[in-house]
Amino acid sequence: MKRRFALTMMLALTLAPLHAELTKEQCGRITKTVGQIIGQIHYRQTQLNDEISQHHLKNYLDALDFSHMIFLQSDVDSFEKLYGTRLDDQVRFGSLRPAHQIFQRYLERLAERQKVVTTLLEKPMDFSEKESFNPVRDELPWPKTTDEANELWRKRVKFELLADRLTYAKAGEKPDSKKVEESASKVQRRYDRLLKTMKAYEEGEIMELYLSSLTRAYDPHSDYMSPHETENFKINSIDMQLTGIGAVLQADDGYTKIVRIMPGGPANRSKLIKANDRIIAVQNPGDKEATDILDMKLDKVVSLIRGKKGSVVKLTIIPAGTDERKVISITRDVVKLEDQLAKGYIIERQRDGKREKLGIIKLPGFYDKCSSHCRILLERFNKEKVGGVVLDLRHNGGGILQEAVNLAGLFITRGPVVQIKDYRGRQRVMSDVNINVTYNGPLVVAVSHMSASASEIVAAALQDHGRAVIVGSKATHGKGTVQQLLPLNRSFIANLAEDSGQLKFTISKFYRINGATTQRDGVAADIVLPSIMEYLGTSEGELPRALEADRIAEAEYKSLDQVSAFFTSLRGASSKRIQTDQDYKYIQQDIARAKERKENPSISLNETARRKERTENKDRIEARNKERADRALPEESYYEIDIKGAQANKPLKKLDPPKPKKESTDPEPNPAEDLNTFSLDPELRETLQILSDFVILNKKLAGN
Repeated sequence: MKRRFALTMMLALTLAPLHAELTKEQCGRITKTVGQIIGQIHYRQTQLNDEISQHHLKNYLDALDFSHMIFLQSDVDSFEKLYGTRLDDQVRFGSLRPAHQIFQRYLERLAERQKVVTTLLEKPMDFSEKESFNPVRDELPWPKTTDEANELWRKRVKFELLADRLTYAKAGEKPDSKKVEESASKVQRRYDRLLKTMKAYEEGEIMELYLSSLTRAYDPHSDYMSPHETENFKINSIDMQLTGIGAVLQADDGYTKIVRIMPGGPANRSKLIKANDRIIAVQNPGDKEATDILDMKLDKVVSLIRGKKGSVVKLTIIPAGTDERKVISITRDVVKLEDQLAKGYIIERQRDGKREKLGIIKLPGFYDKCSSHCRILLERFNKEKVGGVVLDLRHNGGGILQEAVNLAGLFITRGPVVQIKDYRGRQRVMSDVNINVTYNGPLVVAVSHMSASASEIVAAALQDHGRAVIVGSKATHGKGTVQQLLPLNRSFIANLAEDSGQLKFTISKFYRINGATTQRDGVAADIVLPSIMEYLGTSEGELPRALEADRIAEAEYKSLDQVSAFFTSLRGASSKRIQTDQDYKYIQQDIARAKERKENPSISLNETARRKERTENKDRIEARNKERADRALPEESYYEIDIKGAQANKPLKKLDPPKPKKESTDPEPNPAEDLNTFSLDPELRETLQILSDFVILNKKLAGN
């Protein structure tokens, strides 16, 4: 579920008009419209009914109280009795009364919990007691009584205070009284702010949460999207560009903090603002005075700062490391999300006395024209005479379906890529019709549990065509569904205003050309690499209301059969390397800890036990970091080429050897400053080794 009330949230500043708040009457019409059309157009073809109502109610309660710590079980029982089988009827009438009634009870309980926090913070905590707290409560029952809730919150507050205490007070030392006071104040502000934020929810925001809870009753990928969210979806999934100042923001203890400045954007060019600066007020053209944004919700801050290209926004900031305030002016402009575009890398090294070149294409998402970008990079790889290519889709969550078809077509002559069945049962095949092959050499596709949707289409198609070796997690994410956006003002059912938002709904399922589905099942890797992601509950099958897996008839195609003959040799060599590789020994250790944590997510509230655990973790991580730092760097050369450079035929950019990534000893590390830095993590390095083996085996086969 969406959790719009999260204490920490990150957004890029984007272009969208500042929309007027929706009235009660408008929200009612939108609610009725969504109720009328969702059952007709969603893949499930299920009209609003009592079963949908039950899922809707559960989703809404979880959206408000994900950790099951604010409502009482008696609240939940009363809502189930009152609305368990009636929300469908209320939605048909366009009534948001249940949403407001439940929300009001939530505010009452939240106010009670906030008072409990205040009382708890006035008393000293005993950190020598042997007790524990389970912060993973989304599947646990709500507290039955007020006393049970108070006890739960006592442990939660103690859990938060202990986290601070472990940071500022060394073992055996008496904690500084000032630090103790600061920690208590911080926890108090956190819950004061949460209550203030939720009390400020407006009609449209409550409706958005409520309707998304309804659409998620159909499947986890259907959503009601406000105009603001629609614009963000378009920017981040399709256009890869925005208009604003070019910064990433984070809510930080009531302030709006700059997390990262985007390269080439207005903020970067101005040199007036940098990471960790805090914004406290915003003034737009026409404003008589600046708007104070302390404790303001981050999405509202974003709405104030974004605007039209060429317009000027004045920001009152507190530069990092100072308490001084100053006002700066920045002219908004187009910012391209360069770090989300496809990028190419070439690794050059010696193997068996011969020089080999291997190429990597990193594709974070299937945005508009991404296949064209990959074609440009592959053409450059051909010019550089690379011996093999890794298509890295490990962090690719999907995107535009046609781009996936086009991308697969770069590696095959012609033929089917994916089959689609819509909500009416109609089937069609999407094929590559371009006879040209951009790259016909050895190909490996790197996947993980995070590879989803369009990534799975490409991996499955190249696997079924026998064109590529799939390397990575046991299976990909398992999202085999297609979503469509419908602007509600174009639904022809109700006379809605232009800014009524959009309905994102699942309209089709896609299938492999062999007739199987990737829904829930994902794409099984030909060569499996151990991964901790398999134990973190991230797959489609673990999401509530995920559509079922099934099969359809196989499409007409003929496999190229270019890879299966090498599987035994490639798997054997990879397994042998993994067994002796130090990084994979670390990964296996992490997997064992993840399994243990999944079985018992409770955390000790005993200071001595936690200090011991923290010391052991710190020692383990520091030993790993030292061992990695002491390793001799491989004799390799690394080069980078981006889309602009390839189009302009610029020389490859030589990179410094990637240093081993340091694991953080901080339990809550800050976000990475540069998410696009080239690094050779254990998975990618082993994937390159598999590719290298594949290249050699191909040469032997060609020689024979």
